Amino acid sequence: MPGYWLAVVRRLALPALATGAVCAAAMAAALVLGDGTSWSAAVPQAVAAGAVGVLALVAVLSTSTVVSAARTARRYGLTLGPDAVALPSVREVRIPAVEGRTAFQLTDSVRHAVEKDPVLRLDEITAFGHGTLDFTLRGPSDTSVSVQVRVTTGPKETTAVVEARPAATYKRLDAAACWAVARVVEERVAQALRAETADGGAAR
Repeated sequence: MPGYWLAVVRRLALPALATGAVCAAAMAAALVLGDGTSWSAAVPQAVAAGAVGVLALVAVLSTSTVVSAARTARRYGLTLGPDAVALPSVREVRIPAVEGRTAFQLTDSVRHAVEKDPVLRLDEITAFGHGTLDFTLRGPSDTSVSVQVRVTTGPKETTAVVEARPAATYKRLDAAACWAVARVVEERVAQALRAETADGGAAR
């Protein structure tokens, strides 16, 4: 939890400082032009007020984000850490090569796993093909999450990469929704691929 909070503060620091600088400049101009205060007196007041505003903004946003993220982690039975801040949230599944199965067949198995899963609230599948599966889920608090799954096969290994990002590109803090969704999708992908491994072994 502390690690996640620090990561959120780092993410918020730059935009908060930029906002504080703009507010401080506006306040200094208002003091000089409106009240006739000298620049030497107005600047320190404006900087102090801007600093307080930055601290308050970071404190409020980081606290609300951490509280929401902790609720999300509890809902999915996960442990919150600093990696939950990163966007997109990327997970990877590696298993021994699945003999007798193409990337399309494996991707189809993953699609069925996603469609039938009661936890993953599927909105729509936007792309499906040879090793490609894109879909949108309703994450925690109805946050829309875009997910990409890429399945590649090789002579020795089958790999699936899961990427989850906010469907709204402007949303830079999603209270760990993408991280939680990526973790759950990763588990479902691993289960689907291992089931294909077992089926392939039984067929032989």
